[in-house]
Amino acid sequence: MAHLPHLPVTTWRRLGAVAVAGVSLTGCFTGQRPEFEDETGAPAASTGNADIDRVLGLLDSVDRSEFTVGYDIETKFNTVSSTGIVVQAVGQRRSITVENDERTVRFIEDGGEELTCDLLVGECETSLNDARISDTQLSHTFYGPAFASRLRADADRRIGDPVAYTKNLAGQEAQCVDISVAGGTKTYCALATGPLAEFVGADVTIELTSYSPEPDSTKFETS
Repeated sequence: MAHLPHLPVTTWRRLGAVAVAGVSLTGCFTGQRPEFEDETGAPAASTGNADIDRVLGLLDSVDRSEFTVGYDIETKFNTVSSTGIVVQAVGQRRSITVENDERTVRFIEDGGEELTCDLLVGECETSLNDARISDTQLSHTFYGPAFASRLRADADRRIGDPVAYTKNLAGQEAQCVDISVAGGTKTYCALATGPLAEFVGADVTIELTSYSPEPDSTKFETS
């Protein structure tokens, strides 16, 4: 057996510390690498299935586009029919309006300002309060981010191969994918510019009814 050189105890301690650090660094580089946002700011879309990732990548890219989109929303558990209008403009400006027989609520993000407004009474609070539209069982980000998260979750629990196809919705071509999960099949569709175009699930159905690449500035009014 080879003999180790005789070194002072303090030297051995320094060498041991270096060795431990080397093992830690090696573990960082050889283990599973985290996913990072790309240089455009969109989260990496990687579920392991190209058909799902095609739709997911579009939903993830929604923040990079300008548009005005309209939706029909059918919430099934409590039978609520609503409409939605989402406007996105440069400068981190967004307006999401949800209207039904009980309420007309508008969420506004304008630079650093955040408002949730009851348009029927003309009152606003200085935060984004999804409880104002709890009867729809949706968050104000239903137009993209919320359903990107749902799609990732359903990709993990799918029980069959997804089915990809294109579909015309409100005069726009949408990329779609059907995913079989326990309890049924869910449909996710997105436009090339990123907004959700259709969702069909057990709890809610959302369908695009209008699309314009121009932001409607009137939808940032608070009354």
